[in-house]
Amino acid sequence: MKLNDIKLEKSQFKKKRVGRGIGSGKGKTAGRGMKGQKSRTGVSINGFEGGQMPLHMRMPKHGFKSRKNINKLVLKTDFINRLLENKVVKEKSNLNISDVIKLSNSKKNVFIKFLLGKQLNKPVNLETHAASDSVKKEFDRLGATLNIIKFEKLNNKKKDKNITDVSKVKQNDVKYPKSKTNKTNKKNLKVNSKKEKPNKPNKKLK
Repeated sequence: MKLNDIKLEKSQFKKKRVGRGIGSGKGKTAGRGMKGQKSRTGVSINGFEGGQMPLHMRMPKHGFKSRKNINKLVLKTDFINRLLENKVVKEKSNLNISDVIKLSNSKKNVFIKFLLGKQLNKPVNLETHAASDSVKKEFDRLGATLNIIKFEKLNNKKKDKNITDVSKVKQNDVKYPKSKTNKTNKKNLKVNSKKEKPNKPNKKLK
């Protein structure tokens, strides 16, 4: 038998009655200290630093991706029926993401999602970034395939005009910075390049 194994039906100590006079020890403020916000119920000022910017707000922000940068396009199954009626697309033909973007006259970086409108007239194999469950059931009903592809944003970064390819640069086009040592070497070369005149014999000597 251990002390923690002992179980009593009723609590051994009675609950302390607060706010019953100064003589009780828990009168006046009833153990809550002074007046104010912290003495009230339902108040938790976690991380408050006396008006100073708290630590959790001083920390750098990271890991956020704005959804505004992604252009979204929602298409219905009516779009596919319209293409079949106008004979733009044949029955059981394969439509890639690039084909859907061209036919819908949308931009390149577009997240395409298909929703159910009217029932499909004929089966068409399709590729999308997302589709509702009802659209998947509709494609299964006609025996057509619906491939969901991961969305990848294309970054068309233009090259700076100032940057040039090293392979295309000729050796003569490269200009090295001028320095004092190069100037002194050039002077020495000029002196050495001058031809030394041969000593002419004196005509006076006979």
